[in-house]
Amino acid sequence: MRKDQCLFCTSRRCSYRIVSEDLKTYDQICCIKHYDELEKHSNETAPKIMKWFISGTGYYSRGDKFTAV
Repeated sequence: MRKDQCLFCTSRRCSYRIVSEDLKTYDQICCIKHYDELEKHSNETAPKIMKWFISGTGYYSRGDKFTAV
């Protein structure tokens, strides 16, 4: 799987990203169609980890630099 590809399909227009606070435990992206599935996946995979839910008009990739404000 490419680092800019949706976790659930082959789309590379991913405008949603969920990343753990430590940037290592969880870092996944998805397209607009699969946001609910991504949220569920993050809760099942890393249930007790603080996560950032990021959305925007641009496209995201796993591993992109992220600075919390």
